[in-house]
Amino acid sequence: MEHYYQERILTLIAKNLDGIADSDELFQLNVWIESSAENRKYYEEVKNIWDASDDKLDYINIDEQKAFEKIIKRINPMSSCKHLWHVWQKLTAILFLPLLLVGSMIWTSRDLGKWKKFSKDIVYNEIHAAYGTRSHVRLSDSTLVWLNSGSILKYPVQFDKNERKVYLSGEAYFEVKSDESKPFIVETPTLQIRATGTKFNINEYLDNPISEVILLSGKVTVNEYNEQAKDYYLISELKPSQYLSCNKQTKEKYITNEDVFRYVAWKDGKLIFRNDPLDKVLSKLSVTFNVEIDLQGDKLRNYRYHATFQDESLEEILKLLRLSAPINFKEINRKPLPDGSFPKKKILVFPDN
Repeated sequence: MEHYYQERILTLIAKNLDGIADSDELFQLNVWIESSAENRKYYEEVKNIWDASDDKLDYINIDEQKAFEKIIKRINPMSSCKHLWHVWQKLTAILFLPLLLVGSMIWTSRDLGKWKKFSKDIVYNEIHAAYGTRSHVRLSDSTLVWLNSGSILKYPVQFDKNERKVYLSGEAYFEVKSDESKPFIVETPTLQIRATGTKFNINEYLDNPISEVILLSGKVTVNEYNEQAKDYYLISELKPSQYLSCNKQTKEKYITNEDVFRYVAWKDGKLIFRNDPLDKVLSKLSVTFNVEIDLQGDKLRNYRYHATFQDESLEEILKLLRLSAPINFKEINRKPLPDGSFPKKKILVFPDN
């Protein structure tokens, strides 16, 4: 976990609670909160600490490196040493442990800060596809967008005269209405995809190190954000039936010619796997069914699957996978959280000895 990333999240939360966060900061914070139950719990517990104090923070010239200290200072300085020690322990648990749980998130502080300021002259809508569901929307230019489970799309009520720009976190399939005079632009935390009239799929979840762009028809230009230059640079101009994979950790990239329809079958309620490794299969199941699946045993990752699922339950799919590989699975009993809610369902997949 980068220390700056921790401070950036605290700053976004504090500015939101103080009522001075702008529209892009609110969007960034909302995407982060919705990305996991742990993040939401973390936000709510920091909010409780905030509400317990009357002091306000001055963000006119905010020093984000002092965000954590400023929030701690909201605790009553007249508290007894014993009480302060208790509060410090509680704060440590609240402010550090949940962030460590999401320490594998790839959307770093650099990604949070690089999106351009949303125009104050444009009114934006947001559409959320709750975990375990799908959604779709028709934009003002007649472009059609399908959102996969756990995804968020931010888009203008009306596009401006020069471009059509939307913001995505998660996975979406686009059928873009052709207009060569106004390019259609999708920005994710790390990529920018430019098109005029085409069909393509983007997959970039916060907790997945791999970003994917799949082109079905037309042409798209894929750019990646460069932190040092504070701008985008060209990765590739994709052709129909091409698949682009970008590893956000290693920066490795490759393009292959694929049966691309299997990557967009999710919008029709299908899961299609063609020689996919088990870890990728389980990752897709995690998103589709809103569960946490823990694969134990490195050798299991080498098993590959060729299958198509539609309408089967998660348990039915796991049982079918078990028929073709020496695996077994079990569900972990869930215990209620302090607020009465339950954490995400967790399933262990392990070698069948």
